[in-house]
Amino acid sequence: MTQTRFCYCCRVHHPIDQMRPFPTRQGTRWRCIRSIEAAACSLPERDAFGQQQTAKNREESRRIAERTQLLRHERRLAV
Repeated sequence: MTQTRFCYCCRVHHPIDQMRPFPTRQGTRWRCIRSIEAAACSLPERDAFGQQQTAKNREESRRIAERTQLLRHERRLAV
């Protein structure tokens, strides 16, 4: 299995070869190359990347919430 690290920007795990340590005020965190490169772009491109990433994160959160709700409902029916 490929080793992964958690990207604090994307909020997902990426393969280690796609990750770089990134200094923050709280200390060094791991960040994917894609997000580092997006941050180096112009302001409109950076904003577009951020909005796209926010939409992905919201969609993933919605899917997780739906799965959790479905599991809770199934457990209630099984009891």
